[in-house]
This record gives sequence, C-alpha cells and structure tokens, in this order.
Amino acid sequence: MTSLRRRILREELDRTFSHDPLLRVRWQPPAGGWLKGVRTALGMTAKQLGRRTGVSQNAISEAEMAEAQGRITLKTLQKIAEGLDCDVVYALVPRGSLETMVHNRANRAAQRIVGEVSHGMALEAQSTDGAANEAEASALRERLIAQGSSQIWD
Repeated sequence: MTSLRRRILREELDRTFSHDPLLRVRWQPPAGGWLKGVRTALGMTAKQLGRRTGVSQNAISEAEMAEAQGRITLKTLQKIAEGLDCDVVYALVPRGSLETMVHNRANRAAQRIVGEVSHGMALEAQSTDGAANEAEASALRERLIAQGSSQIWD
C-alpha cells in the first residue's frame, strides 16, 4: 500500500472516529459479562439459550465464563449473541487521531536517528549544533511519513 493510500485511510478513519460519539463511549460489561447479563435480564436459562443456539447448557456456561475471563472467541460470541437476538459490535477505537499517532512516532524515530548520527559525529569531533539537528530531524520525520516507513514503529 502506498503512503498516499495509508494517509487517506488514516484520514477516513479519523473522520469516522471523530464523528461517531458512540465510538467514544466506554462500554463496561455487566458483572459476569454481556452474555450472562443479557441472558439473565431476558429471563432465559442457559439451557434455553443452548437450545436456541444448538449447543449444550454446559457450552453456554463455558462461553459465559470465557467471556468474563476475556478469552472468548468472536465466533463463539457471535453465535451465542444470535441466540439472544443481539448483534456483536467489534471495534478498535484509537485513543487519539491516527494522523497524530503517525506524526508523533515518526518524530520519535527521526529524533532517535539524528541523535545516533549526531553522537557518532561528536565522537569524531564533527558535532553539529542543536538547531541543525532539529532541522534534520524535522526533515527526516517528513520523509519517514511520506515514505510510509514502518521504521517509525521500531
């Protein structure tokens, strides 16, 4: 994928995240997890839910425990949610702008690279001043972003 396509994708996702307030809500599952919470609220037994989903009562109990422990698979969650007449909503919601994340990471990488080069030059008595290092780091940051370099995540 080209760096232009990556930038466009970041911008599209940033727009999505900034315009949908539901993505910013921190959903806290009820004690025992969503499966057990919804099933109990509906007044449905694990045996009844098992019949609706084509699995055993024990499989429902296992899935509820797995969800509460954070080890349930999406496939299992979707299957049981279907039996509860529910949809599974799955999303990764960045804590900030994707564009800002890339900019900050590229800046750190550029600072690190320029610092290493500057250190090597200082050892050879060829050091540069802070302003020159900052200018070089800024230019390098922009190149790393433009190239879509995965080096920024090292």
